[in-house]
Amino acid sequence: MLIATVLLFMAACGSQPTEKGYTISGNVPAAVTAEWIYLYNMSSEAQTPIDSARIKNGCFVLKGTAADTICLAALHPGSLDEYPAVGWNLAIEPGQIVIDTNDQFATGTPTNEGLKEWMMAITNILYSADGPEEISQFFRDNWKNHSQDFVGAYMLMASSPYLEFGLVDTLAADIPEDMHRYEMFKSFFEQIETIRKMQPGCDFTDVEITLLDGGATKLSDYIGKGEYVLIDFWASWCGPCRQAMPQLQSLVKKHKKLKVIGIAVSDKPDDTRKATDDLKISWPVLSDVEGLTAKTYGISAIPAMILFSPDGKIAARDFNVNELDEVLSNCGL
Repeated sequence: MLIATVLLFMAACGSQPTEKGYTISGNVPAAVTAEWIYLYNMSSEAQTPIDSARIKNGCFVLKGTAADTICLAALHPGSLDEYPAVGWNLAIEPGQIVIDTNDQFATGTPTNEGLKEWMMAITNILYSADGPEEISQFFRDNWKNHSQDFVGAYMLMASSPYLEFGLVDTLAADIPEDMHRYEMFKSFFEQIETIRKMQPGCDFTDVEITLLDGGATKLSDYIGKGEYVLIDFWASWCGPCRQAMPQLQSLVKKHKKLKVIGIAVSDKPDDTRKATDDLKISWPVLSDVEGLTAKTYGISAIPAMILFSPDGKIAARDFNVNELDEVLSNCGL
């Protein structure tokens, strides 16, 4: 999820910003022959550009007045169909924002410089052997540098799937109330509150969900019936989910007292059915096209698993298939 947010940032033709305004200047690769470049607000669902500029001799300049809140935006030359792999993300704030073809990130203003520094560090960590463990240590060592600003709030939100919940909860408490006015962070804080209520030892929350044949069912039809139940959140389009399936199937054969329920998140039922057949999944698979179950339990990334005890309480959560055998053994399965 995090790597997907780190799109390439491009390059500068230079210009001075107006007072309390911003200037975005850059150039496009030689292979791009589009006449116009378009600026989109990433916080909006609308696909209509909020600004545009003509590309002259490979260069462009956009000017505007920055709002009170920092805006995440995307630049794209020409049409999405013509240049599907070309696009750059940046933070709009007062100042001169520079996008350089020779660099991956926008620079020139405090937020863009901070995002560049943290995204480079975290991306490098994700490619390292230790991965999540190093990301946790990175946040512990560097959090104070951005605990009070947009960079810290955004990077904690983007990195949260790789961090243990206790650390996310602790660090999020440092984020100032002023950041709560951002819609994206409101959802993040709501998710933290949700997960806080869905920790081991808490009772399960019932959710109505759909069977693959179109019928209706509820989690209570499976959980709290006197046996351990593992909910596997996955999707047909999720590569890591599919890769984990053979290992999960092997563990299910080993732990015969375990009952497994698959919940396909934000997946088309036809695609789920095909994947279920292709992967030879033997346990029931439910369809959660709107992602309601995942949202109820604070699941922000898949694959994800939650283990419920025979009495319906949450026994464990936020573990992966490599840790499942130990989790089940600790429960006496």
